[in-house]
Amino acid sequence: MVKILTGWSNPGGSTTAFINLCNLFNKNNIDCTMYGPHAWHTDKCNGELLTNISLKKEDRLIYHFLDIRKTRPPVHRFILSLHEKELYPLQKKPTHIFDKIHFLNKEQINWHKAHTIKNLSWFICGNVVEQLKSKKEGKKRVAGIIGSIDRNKQVHISVARALKDKHNDIRIYGSNNDTEYWSKEVYPLIQKNTDKIKYVGYIEDKQSIYNEVTDVYHSSLSENASLVYDECRKTEVNFHGNKSIVKQQGMWTDDAILKCWIQHLDL
Repeated sequence: MVKILTGWSNPGGSTTAFINLCNLFNKNNIDCTMYGPHAWHTDKCNGELLTNISLKKEDRLIYHFLDIRKTRPPVHRFILSLHEKELYPLQKKPTHIFDKIHFLNKEQINWHKAHTIKNLSWFICGNVVEQLKSKKEGKKRVAGIIGSIDRNKQVHISVARALKDKHNDIRIYGSNNDTEYWSKEVYPLIQKNTDKIKYVGYIEDKQSIYNEVTDVYHSSLSENASLVYDECRKTEVNFHGNKSIVKQQGMWTDDAILKCWIQHLDL
């Protein structure tokens, strides 16, 4: 059985990616359960809380954003899935207990200086992106800021950029994960521009968002593999990123992702 263990299972890019991966496994008759500390994911895939985890020697374990134990658990495969850069510096982790490290792209490998870590084995595999469709007809000009609201995402910068580009309909989609940042940086902008800016909140139905927006602004301080960028490519929405966004040329298909994980999990 494949078991995905993550330290964050509330709304977010990595959570969405692991939900999609869990569903891809089960869709293809590979038994998979995703475990996390928050209950948000449990009705979106075969999900459980971390407190319910039990391990068997035949399990294939995908490990993400959790404290690393000192010894390897007695499972068939133990893979660290790394979606982060600064938030989870590999150089400071006991990587020797993992069979392999999963990276999302070459830029992430270079940032973590993986080549300098002795006896490190890794592979690259992209995220599963939802099957979204493009809709261009009947749209009016709408700017969307999509993602968690926190200091790293710099929502206030994205709003300012949209205003500079003369957008009069700016919608903020995402869960508020940083109330202090919201109060100091984002809410004052909304108050100052109530006729132009609307806080929508987190919307689970991504297609409904991309059916409305024509432009998306992204201004993260640090970003590895942006699901929002991939979603914009699929829906043909104009993406306005910054230098932190890694813009990969190709997109991984579901078949290629499944084949990659089957190989490295030894399924």
